[in-house]
Amino acid sequence: MKKLITIHHYLGTLFFMLFLVWFLSGFVMMYKSFPFLDKKGKIQSKELTSLTSKKIVPPSSIFELDSIETIHKLRINAILNNIVYHIETGSGKLVSRYAKNGELVKLTKKKALAIAQNATNLKSTAQVTIIKEVDQWIPRPKYIKHLPVYKVKFNNQEHTWVHISSLTGEVLNITTYNDRFWAWLGAIPHWIYFKDIRIHSYFWQQLILWLAGLGLLMTLTGIVTGLIRYKKKPKANFKRFKNKWYNLHYYFGLGFGLFICTWVFSGFMSMTPFNWVPSSSLNAKEKKVWQGQNFNLKSITSKNWDTLKKIASKSNFKEIHFSLFNNNIFIEKFNKDTVENHCITNSNYKVSNNQYASKINEFHPQEKVTKLLVLDAYDSYYYDRKNIKTLPVVKIITNQDTYYYINPKTNRVLLKSAPKNRAERWLYHGLHSLDFSFLTKNRPLWDIVLIFLLIGGTVTCITATGLGIKFIKRKTKKHLKKNKLKRKKNITYTKRRTITIK
Repeated sequence: MKKLITIHHYLGTLFFMLFLVWFLSGFVMMYKSFPFLDKKGKIQSKELTSLTSKKIVPPSSIFELDSIETIHKLRINAILNNIVYHIETGSGKLVSRYAKNGELVKLTKKKALAIAQNATNLKSTAQVTIIKEVDQWIPRPKYIKHLPVYKVKFNNQEHTWVHISSLTGEVLNITTYNDRFWAWLGAIPHWIYFKDIRIHSYFWQQLILWLAGLGLLMTLTGIVTGLIRYKKKPKANFKRFKNKWYNLHYYFGLGFGLFICTWVFSGFMSMTPFNWVPSSSLNAKEKKVWQGQNFNLKSITSKNWDTLKKIASKSNFKEIHFSLFNNNIFIEKFNKDTVENHCITNSNYKVSNNQYASKINEFHPQEKVTKLLVLDAYDSYYYDRKNIKTLPVVKIITNQDTYYYINPKTNRVLLKSAPKNRAERWLYHGLHSLDFSFLTKNRPLWDIVLIFLLIGGTVTCITATGLGIKFIKRKTKKHLKKNKLKRKKNITYTKRRTITIK
């Protein structure tokens, strides 16, 4: 019992401020996250363009000297009214070239400002700087390949900042003063998302795991000692300790300790420790089976290209995405307010749900499709609290208890959910943000429950802060007293020795 109390005291003193910051930032995280530019935002930031009057060369000719074996992603959009091809290879290499002559994208400060103005529809004055290191608003390693980055700061009322890649000429992020203010109060302290830490992914992950692991030990020892003490009769009602801080911490810890424990545990699980959760995307072998072949530049024939140009010339668009399924090439054309889907290999080609099932049966000899559904509403694993994810989707279940969610318009596998992925969904999202449908679909019930629990956790941490400060003062005082006695003994010993020598 004494050892558990000692462990809890020392860990509590070490982590009281961190836990208090986590809970306080949790209130902000309920409504404001880190200002990422999502897929929809990135497409909306593009300018409208057309292939009607533009002379462009097919990608097979443009990238013939780039040694591209397989294509992971191929996109077409415009930068300052110039059509650009963007290829991401299977190995993660990103190459962007102008479609008219094959030159690599090159920016100047003037061009960067024009791109930022097009993306934001702002015409106010701005300062353009070139940054050679990632900053707080593009803090992840994936942004390193985009360096140097053009940072455009508008002098508008919202103090809008735009980060633009020198590699692709595309917008990486758009933030306002409001976004940045709430990020400093919410996501940055909550995720320990400081640029100098986050840029080192492995270190950042290990830091979160160790902090959450030790925090979990602190919480568990607190719960155990609290339950043991609960058996003893209090001196008076709700007065187990003379010290008010101890008393408050004890009862709030006892009442909210379980929720604090689940939050710390789910935070630990968010880092997928020991790589126990498999990927939610198709692996290389499965992707090749799904596509029918490796997707490369030769996959798009001159006939396919002519078909694409006819479709793309009918109306203005923001971006075109390519994909491959069963040896047929499909495009997803993002217009100003609508999205079109076409097969450029064969305009009459229609994909059936049975074809999806047949492809999945080819993934592994032991894996066979047992059930096929068409979902018109989200389920517990394919869902979106903002209601922006694609519906309807085809859901296929196999005898290995793996779920595949497929977009029938683009023929892409949106999510692969194995049993471990579904377990992680509950252990992380379920426990950490109370992401249970009976709460999230009945707001403001979710808000009320979460705010109540966060208040309980915050008060527990505030009382822990008081106790931690007192603990530090007590230990410091004891240490100083001990050192003072030591010095006195040393002085006495020196005097006696001097007298003896005389």
